[in-house]
Amino acid sequence: MDNDKTLHIRCGSDIEPALRDAGMVGAFLDFSDPFCQGPVRDLPEADFVDERIRFVVDAYGVDGATARKKQRLRYAKLANAAAYERIILWFEHDSYDQLILAYLLKHFGALEERPALELVCIDEWPVEPRFIGLGQLGPDDLATLYQDRQPVSEAQLALGAAVWAALVQTSPQALVALVQSGTPALPVMARALKRHLQELPARSSGLSLTEELSLKIVADKGPKSGGDMFRMLMIEAEPLPYLGDQMYWHELDRLVSGGALAIDDTGADWPKRMLSLTDLGRACLEGRVDWMDHAPSERYVGGICVAPGEKGYRRQG
Repeated sequence: MDNDKTLHIRCGSDIEPALRDAGMVGAFLDFSDPFCQGPVRDLPEADFVDERIRFVVDAYGVDGATARKKQRLRYAKLANAAAYERIILWFEHDSYDQLILAYLLKHFGALEERPALELVCIDEWPVEPRFIGLGQLGPDDLATLYQDRQPVSEAQLALGAAVWAALVQTSPQALVALVQSGTPALPVMARALKRHLQELPARSSGLSLTEELSLKIVADKGPKSGGDMFRMLMIEAEPLPYLGDQMYWHELDRLVSGGALAIDDTGADWPKRMLSLTDLGRACLEGRVDWMDHAPSERYVGGICVAPGEKGYRRQG
């Protein structure tokens, strides 16, 4: 279907084997950087990449040397991607994918000469129990999506630049304006940005939506393992699933460290650790206590710093 002048870019390696099985050739770039978590600030590129690497190492407990090598290689390969004649972008509708897609659209839109760009971007597919991402699909499904791919438009390139410029700001106003616009060049982007903004603290409780949904799971169902909580979040509770398991363990660790969740086996891995709601967690969930007075450390929503003890920007719901 393709040739060695084609590059497939995806924010993960999940579909690469299925693409090969579907008969597609060409190079594959896993450009993964979870911009939906951690600081995404307006910095010179080298400083930006270094800060992102520090976050990934600290938050996910991965080997520092390995992470630095992988991430720097990803960015270096992206810098050389213009050598290909054609690039196909494979993405879905959640904030993890869409923020990375915005970065790529911004990157390629800034080039004076660029390869032909094509996009596969979907928000649904008939899979059970619900569509979460392209990694659920087999070779035949991906071949069908390949046939339906569309050229990337100038309006989409401009949208990517606008989203990225808004994402790195220290206030949410520009992102709110983009959500309100509906992002007609790529309508799924508006949904993803809305979900991204829901990681700001709630006005009443100080909880992000991920924190709120996590506490509600154990409030409603009783003590659960980290693995069960992750499955329930992704399949039942989350309106727009986007977290990977390591990303979710980082969220649970913050809730445990701040005292909203109690853990009964610190020796087990996260999937097996049993977690229960504390009195503090229940009070936060009910809006009687502000979680931001107890959160263990600052965190970022794009370029917005959410710091303990500060009111800062709040979401309505």
